[in-house]
Amino acid sequence: MGRTIGTPRLWAVLTAVAGLLVLGVTIAFRLLPQVQQASGCLSEGAVVEFEMARTLDALQAIFGLPAESCRADVIAAMDAINHLDVFAYIPAYSAFALCAAMFLADARLGRLVLAALALAVIALVADYVETLSLLAITPRIEQNVSLAPIASTAAGVKFGALAAHAMALAAMGLSARPRRWIVSILLLAAPLGFVVAASDMRRLSMLTLGLTIAWTPVMVLAAWRALRPDPLRA
Repeated sequence: MGRTIGTPRLWAVLTAVAGLLVLGVTIAFRLLPQVQQASGCLSEGAVVEFEMARTLDALQAIFGLPAESCRADVIAAMDAINHLDVFAYIPAYSAFALCAAMFLADARLGRLVLAALALAVIALVADYVETLSLLAITPRIEQNVSLAPIASTAAGVKFGALAAHAMALAAMGLSARPRRWIVSILLLAAPLGFVVAASDMRRLSMLTLGLTIAWTPVMVLAAWRALRPDPLRA
């Protein structure tokens, strides 16, 4: 039994609030004027494809050739998304990941929760390396293509850390009393999505889908416990 920090209800409230912020920013991505302007040019999944692109051919498949009419709109959309990522989404989901670990650990520090907290910090740092690299690529795509492997590697570290973080949360749920079977099983969607995407780069959408399936029940459970604390854990 590790040191207790705060209360389970406090971490439930913080997890639910952070989860709602993640949801709000996710919706805001689609409402960005630059994204709507580029709707006819920006393919579904282009954001993750940009994160994982390593070659000039891959970048040009997303942005088009220099003379193509869509390029300027797609660059503007990607830059708007990545700026919002830097200032809102990365802090929001990192806060969610950190608070969720404390919530599912019932506010007690231990080796498993410390591992989950460390993985959340690794994902945060990797995401900033990735996103800042992406923002440095778009002003001169052909000239700055050497930054693509850096961004892609950081993105892989980010998704891998978040997959491992979800596995740690699942282990916490299974070690709780009573066990949180449903939440723990759904958390495994994140590592499953990571494995599927890593084995087939045509299925990169599984990365974000897996995280959505994993995080949603945690947010719902946290909101429920914030409103109706468990007397055994409050």
